[in-house]
Amino acid sequence: MEAGQALLRSIEYDYRKRFSLDANQRKVALKAAICFSRGGDVRQAVELFQATGEQSRAVGLLQEVGDFVNAARVEADPTGRVELVGYERPEAAAEDASASAEAARKLERAGKLEAAMEAYARLGQWANAAALARRLGQSEKAAGFFAEVGESFQAAACFRELRDGNRELQQLLKIQPADPYYREACVRAISVASDRNELSFELEHLLKKFLVAGPATEDEFDAMYRLAMLFENHEFPENAAACYRKILATRPTYRDAQDRLKAAEADYRGTAAKDYERVFKEELAFRQAVRRHEATPVAASPETDEESVGVAADLPELPDLPDLPAGAAPLGPEAPSRSPARAAVAHARTMLSAAARTPPPVATAPVAAAAAVPSEVEPELTWGVAIPIEPQSAVLEEGAVVNQRFRLQKKIGQGGMGAVWKATDLELDEIIAIKFLASQLVDEEALGRFKQEVSLSRQFNHPNIIRLYDIGTCADQKYITMELLSGHDLGEVMRQAPLDFDRGLGLLIQACYALQVVHERGVIHRDIKPDNFFITDEGVLKVMDFGVAKRHSASRGLTRAGMMAGTPQYMAPEQANNFAGVTYLADLYALGCIAYQMFVGTVPFDAEEVMPILVAHMTQAPDLPRQRNPAIPAELEAVILKLLAKKPEARVQSCRELASILSGIRLRLAKAPSGTPSAR
Repeated sequence: MEAGQALLRSIEYDYRKRFSLDANQRKVALKAAICFSRGGDVRQAVELFQATGEQSRAVGLLQEVGDFVNAARVEADPTGRVELVGYERPEAAAEDASASAEAARKLERAGKLEAAMEAYARLGQWANAAALARRLGQSEKAAGFFAEVGESFQAAACFRELRDGNRELQQLLKIQPADPYYREACVRAISVASDRNELSFELEHLLKKFLVAGPATEDEFDAMYRLAMLFENHEFPENAAACYRKILATRPTYRDAQDRLKAAEADYRGTAAKDYERVFKEELAFRQAVRRHEATPVAASPETDEESVGVAADLPELPDLPDLPAGAAPLGPEAPSRSPARAAVAHARTMLSAAARTPPPVATAPVAAAAAVPSEVEPELTWGVAIPIEPQSAVLEEGAVVNQRFRLQKKIGQGGMGAVWKATDLELDEIIAIKFLASQLVDEEALGRFKQEVSLSRQFNHPNIIRLYDIGTCADQKYITMELLSGHDLGEVMRQAPLDFDRGLGLLIQACYALQVVHERGVIHRDIKPDNFFITDEGVLKVMDFGVAKRHSASRGLTRAGMMAGTPQYMAPEQANNFAGVTYLADLYALGCIAYQMFVGTVPFDAEEVMPILVAHMTQAPDLPRQRNPAIPAELEAVILKLLAKKPEARVQSCRELASILSGIRLRLAKAPSGTPSAR
């Protein structure tokens, strides 16, 4: 509102002469009206909208705040000179302001604290009102007053008095490192989060500098210790280990931190093996269940032997063989010990390989026990029991049936990573899509990313995230089954025709809804780009491709030290330097790149080679969007530039917040007068 007042002073505005403004004054007054509408001064904004001939904006603002009586009066008056009912004139407010402040101080000196508090609140003197509310024991009101003036730590203290941990934590998460209460806020935030056993990206962002500096006081050591245990509870042993190291760097004998550090490091080293073990068991159980369901008993006859039956006939359970006597020779040159589960898998594979007329795969690493899967696991066991129903030389073609379940109908896509087919799930009688990974790309890393895409996508149940069902093997190719979508990816949509603001903002808002869910589950996409946003024929946006996504734990998973992945034109500055350590704010930067491209027509930075693009992301400011497309609203340009901030902490801090901002812009554009230009 200060900006609006400054604009009015620049044209020596007099509300009594507001209808005699010249063209230049009207232009300045309109800008002031917009400032007042954003600041909540409805009367001043409506008055200026009428003075500048923007009657529809005046009506829209009144309807937006629920004042339908005055909205109807303004809309019905053709002169555009309606005096609002129920709003105080500015000169009256100016005359009363000084007297009211003095009256409030007199009430306070007289001990009439309740009346004085209300008087301060009416004057907008929130600090004084909050102080009196605290003295009166009215913590709820005090918290609201402190929040109004930006005193988040004091507001949090009031919510703590009310034992409202949720709102206390919300206020603490707003505090910046430059705040004098920052370290105290970190201690309190850890305490609340620990009591609630909750972790979030917002908490991680708050604690970033606190964790780097390490604890200094007794309360801070206790908070760091509790944070480490919180990480342990959420199965992030490497994060817990980092906290214990910070403690031990200054206090080597602090509690049992040494023992906990050793346990966390051991847990972290075993995390990968545990993950593979879990996936192995899930896939093996699923495959066995499907096979039991599909198997049809075959009566024994001279023409049907064990090989031709395969695993269709149910075989009896056999007891484990006794251990070999001490010193006995192994049953072959290299006979590893086998668990019953591994023996059954090997038996089934041998019989199925014979039935398919293909040689059985050669085991490359033994499994010591069913409960521990080593890092070098046979690819087929990592993915479950592979059934090569078709010969190795089989060609995928229309009408072929994959694994006795999926009938291929039509190839609908082909790329460097493989092909996508439309298919019928014969078991469920549904139309689906199957994505095959090209056989020449099957290595440990590619398989890991293929598997991760399914694993992560299964965690989300959201209309704006593509649904992936299962993973399997056909001949020498891995495949994923997924929902069949009809439409085009966002990159193709933007190439077909320019997007107007309404449609473009609507698609970005849908992307925010999806990514907020992803981020809340502790996952960072890390490859946000138009090609990974699919737009269905119904206009629904679907986020795709979690192959290079990262879970909340920064060092776990498929990411290697020094590795870089993603798409350079949409890559955040920190992603080029530290791909493994990026936060969810890298996804918000990529959304900024997409928004820039959507409304400007080009990405912020581009070049023939990769390195110049990455250097530009890290060092150069993008051209202002409105310089390339003057039709872009100023407030939309400001949001795009904020998303493209080099420092993560300077960006919009969550997809939920971004969706709210974009929704507000979209609503205001929809209410703007007809004839507003489109995006390009």
